[in-house]
Amino acid sequence: MLMSAIARPESTPDLRAIPTAATPGRAPRIGVLYPSGAGNLGDEAILQATFEAIRARWPDVVLRAFTLHPTKTAANHRVEAEPLTGVNRRLFGAPRGDGPFLVRAASGLARRARGIPLLGRATGWASQWISALVFETISVRRAWKWLQTADLVLASGGGQLDAVWGGTWGQPYALARWAWLARRARVPFAFLSVGYGGTPTRLSRRFLKYAVSHATYCSVRDAGSLALTRKLGIETELPIVPDLAFALQPAPPLRPRRPGYDIGISPMIYMRPGSWPHENMADYQRYIALWTDLVVDRVARGDRVHLFVTDPADMDAVQEIWARLDAMTRIRCSVAHATTPDTLLEFFRRLDAVIGTFTRAQSANTHGRRWCSHVLC
Repeated sequence: MLMSAIARPESTPDLRAIPTAATPGRAPRIGVLYPSGAGNLGDEAILQATFEAIRARWPDVVLRAFTLHPTKTAANHRVEAEPLTGVNRRLFGAPRGDGPFLVRAASGLARRARGIPLLGRATGWASQWISALVFETISVRRAWKWLQTADLVLASGGGQLDAVWGGTWGQPYALARWAWLARRARVPFAFLSVGYGGTPTRLSRRFLKYAVSHATYCSVRDAGSLALTRKLGIETELPIVPDLAFALQPAPPLRPRRPGYDIGISPMIYMRPGSWPHENMADYQRYIALWTDLVVDRVARGDRVHLFVTDPADMDAVQEIWARLDAMTRIRCSVAHATTPDTLLEFFRRLDAVIGTFTRAQSANTHGRRWCSHVLC
């Protein structure tokens, strides 16, 4: 059954151009792939919009999500959920237990040999590979069993065409694996409104090219993603469909308070060691200093600043900024932590402006202040 995928920023995603294998009289079974699920509100907004659109199109649908945090995804969106892949990479992978006996034995041997030169490194490497092979074998078997009854696999929204988080064996491999399995199970595999990130290796680009070229439908979320996807060698039609988060409609803004503006500022843990694919503590500290100067500057101008996060991990950046503020500045500041897309939209209703991040061109303090002044004054 073939349908239109014309998505508009003010409406829910239209799924009518995406083919499914559903048969009349039976509830369709649809799987949604997404490389997150840990609580980032942008990702949660995309998942919420996707599930709402699917349920609106097929009220009796049986949904299953495949994410990096299936327990949280299941609780937040009332769907069955499983790990996206059995491969567990740094900053990319679903939480997992100790695993079968072979995994536990290899891990135990690696721990005992950790202090022995050469042997410790070899057993550690072997333990990681054994764990990846065992968990991925289990994951593939479960995916194949589910695909025997599935009608559609949908990689929906977000920067899915990306190898920055997890490298080649993270998202590029996961997408290629799902495309390969779906093709052999004769289940339609589609991309809806996805973005292109970074793909530094030839193998990561080959994985993504395979996944996109074997999809029955693929739309991208912006012109930049279209141009980069074309560079993979994809020649099929790639319509531009706006980011799915636009489908969530907020209530009208509240009456503004004057004098002064209410400004929302959302720092990130950009470049923070241990939290970002590319690490640089000096750059991270300069980033924190920039945000701190901006908060102080806006408060000095008579504004009210509301620090907030859209990802739980970013609260570390907020706390570092807060610690640098003097007592008088803190009086006109607050910290908010929305836990769902809906509560975030409600928070936005009382703001005059939201500043999400700075570009490299705005890295100097004076540039940041001037830019903010132009937006608000």
